[in-house]
Amino acid sequence: MRFSQLVNQRLCILQPVNISSLQLLTTLGMTSKAFFILWIVTVLLGLMVGLLWMRREKQLLKRLQQMISDENPEEEETVSNTYEDIEAALKALFETRKEELQQLQRLENYRRDYIGNVAHELKTPIFSIQGYIETVLDDPDLDRKTLESFLGKANKNADRLGQIVLDLDTITKYESGFLVLDQHPFDMLGLVNEVVESLELQAKEKNITLQVFAPAGDYQVMGDRKRLSQVLTNLGYNSIRYGNQNGNTRFRLSSTGAKVIVEVADNGIGIPHEHLGRVFERFFRVDKHRNRATGGSGLGLSICKHIVEAHGETISVISTEGAGSVFSFSVKTSPED
Repeated sequence: MRFSQLVNQRLCILQPVNISSLQLLTTLGMTSKAFFILWIVTVLLGLMVGLLWMRREKQLLKRLQQMISDENPEEEETVSNTYEDIEAALKALFETRKEELQQLQRLENYRRDYIGNVAHELKTPIFSIQGYIETVLDDPDLDRKTLESFLGKANKNADRLGQIVLDLDTITKYESGFLVLDQHPFDMLGLVNEVVESLELQAKEKNITLQVFAPAGDYQVMGDRKRLSQVLTNLGYNSIRYGNQNGNTRFRLSSTGAKVIVEVADNGIGIPHEHLGRVFERFFRVDKHRNRATGGSGLGLSICKHIVEAHGETISVISTEGAGSVFSFSVKTSPED
């Protein structure tokens, strides 16, 4: 059925209503003048709201800029009034604060572990001393041989306790910058020979051979001879302590022109691969029971690291468990006059 037929049959589905604007205003009870005034007021209100929002937005951006500048003065000139720059600056600020928080957590964990390690290291010799002295006091009838043995062991633990305190004091001075190096030119080969001679007695106890290898050349370096002697002695002593019976310890020198490389190698028990990254940490022990049985404060390698780094150089280790270890460090050569 056509639309015209529906209209004719009075079944009109859609009947448009033609009402003019004037008729609409009349219906609403408003004149053209009143409508115009209402329109003007609406426009003005919209403008006022927009201006207030823009002002508020600028204030917010300004406060964010100020906050970023207060937290990071370097960003003061680089942050503009755009949302993109503000967002980027805030993300950078949040990342910085996140890293700082993580660093504080790491420091707190380090502090807690450090205090625990210090307490444990001090506790062991103190309890040993206390035990031997109490035994002597409780039994005044001890024979002289036993008495001397107990007092000798107590004295040995007292020496160990004093060494721990001395090593802690040394590390603290290095880290705080209070310990100043006394640097002057000296012959590194001559120092190595002196250290090897001082270690002969310890090496003889395990029948370990000490060797020095140095191609012909000039090994004059600039550094603190006393402190570097401490490094060489510590590395050599560790090599003997953890070396095999009838083994060998080799001191090898080489020169690159600008630096002298010193290596201390052995064919001892070696260090497991998973522990290589931690051997220079304070109190770190690959085998705690074995280390305490052989003495030492657990701070020697950490002190070596601080001394070498105080010279502006690095110390490293290569090791294979069961085959031996090689510790090496460098020292700047003495400048020619």
